[in-house]
Amino acid sequence: MLVNLVGAIAEKNGVSDHQIAKRLGLSMSQLNRALLVLASPEAEGGLALVEARQDDKRRTLWLTDKGHALINESMP
Repeated sequence: MLVNLVGAIAEKNGVSDHQIAKRLGLSMSQLNRALLVLASPEAEGGLALVEARQDDKRRTLWLTDKGHALINESMP
């Protein structure tokens, strides 16, 4: 699931959390648990691949530089 989530964010950087959850068939609870791993800093045991930005009531998801590097490495 984490790999699919990172890949989906890479396809549309800045996607809203609700859009990505719907697209991947995840509940918001599942998405939030995945984001704890993907967005938390490495010092806190996370992967630091995704950044969540809050815009009023809307949360958007973006790849970090580390996330972009991972995607670029995995592409042929």
